[in-house]
Amino acid sequence: MTKKLLLATFFSLLVNIAFGQTQQKFTPQQMRQDIDSLVKNLLAVHPNPFYRYPKSSFFNDIDQLKAGLTTNLTKVEFYLWVETLLGHLEDGHTDLAFPSDYYDANPFVFPYNVKLSTQKPFIVLQSASTVIKSEIPAGAEIISVNNIPAQQIANDIADRNTGENRLFRADFGSSNFDFYLEALYKANGIYRVKYKDKGLVKTVAIQGLRKSELDKRHREEKTVSSINADPTYSIKLFTKDYTALIDFKSFDWDGFSKFMDTTFRQLKEKHIKHLIINLIDDGGGDSDVGDEFFQYLLDKPFTQYAKILEKNSEPLKQRLREHRKDKALSNDDKALLAKPDGSLDTVYCDKIAIRKNPWRYDGEVILLTNIKTYSSAADFAQCFKYYKRGLIIGEETGGLIKSYGDIVPVYLPNTGLELTISSKLYYNSGAGENDWHGVIPDIKATSDEALQRAFDYIDEQGK
Repeated sequence: MTKKLLLATFFSLLVNIAFGQTQQKFTPQQMRQDIDSLVKNLLAVHPNPFYRYPKSSFFNDIDQLKAGLTTNLTKVEFYLWVETLLGHLEDGHTDLAFPSDYYDANPFVFPYNVKLSTQKPFIVLQSASTVIKSEIPAGAEIISVNNIPAQQIANDIADRNTGENRLFRADFGSSNFDFYLEALYKANGIYRVKYKDKGLVKTVAIQGLRKSELDKRHREEKTVSSINADPTYSIKLFTKDYTALIDFKSFDWDGFSKFMDTTFRQLKEKHIKHLIINLIDDGGGDSDVGDEFFQYLLDKPFTQYAKILEKNSEPLKQRLREHRKDKALSNDDKALLAKPDGSLDTVYCDKIAIRKNPWRYDGEVILLTNIKTYSSAADFAQCFKYYKRGLIIGEETGGLIKSYGDIVPVYLPNTGLELTISSKLYYNSGAGENDWHGVIPDIKATSDEALQRAFDYIDEQGK
């Protein structure tokens, strides 16, 4: 991006911010200090932040940003600009945490859920909030909002999210679509939506709701987020076809062990022959959950990772100290704390032994993935593929088979924004030096088609 274009984009951003006028603002000097802190910590913690984006280009961007900071900005305004810089690095774990206090100002909310893509269709409306009467049918393609083309919106949002590819970045930004409509385009709660449905093009004016009003309606409907209406793990049995479907929303320990024993006991008792594991939209979590999951699927020693490149740094050591607060340090802890900052270690991963498990499943397994199968979920998918445990149907995963991770958090000194930085480079089993790509499915299908394609495959095999 040229300096002229970079600065033009910056000043356009300042003009278009639609909120935050009463929020605390930070001086150019304070924001430059935060940028210096970001760069210092990035260089200290990350093994190689410039693995895709040239170091010279990044520092040129930094210089232009600092030079363009001539007026006070709110935290959100500053966040949007810095996110554009971090997006260039193409590391989804190196990121600024979303400034959730944005909602303290009670902004307008666009009361619909959408799916964004940098490929056509760029915006698809998935559903309306449960507390409004929908004026746009589910599945409609959004052509524009307030005369801003859908393609521009999707790309603007992808620019302000981090990740290893733009498809993932746009899709990940879908969850904060209302935020970007206000932050980037000054919608002020009025959304003139042009859409296409069943070949017909229509336009409708949508009135946004204030965040407090939306929350109030949800409370009245008794569907506040504290109610677990969408469990992390669930199973459906299709006894007619001897098939089961396990939905995994994230790799979370909460309730996992009980669910696994109960579920795999059912699979054996019901003589299930075909198991579908759905990792679509699974953003990952704890990779140890994946290791435990494989104890129910594999019958030979395995490892999800071939090797891990680790960078030692003071922020990494500080994270360890905080985790071990009021606890005795192990010998491994003491060894880490003694390592020179900036040094690199390569750890080769031993295979994990298979223990006795009466509920181990030996039937056919089909894994479903998509662009939002990320982090530990993508690691699980690659291990599944490497050990040839079954078939993968869907989209290439957003998480790469060689990727950075194990985040170290630091806080920018003035704005207080949380910056997470990758401290390790993971090589999944089977990953080579140049394998900067996701897990490739055996059968390609969109997120909406993958499950049906799995059922079709099972039917075809039974004929």
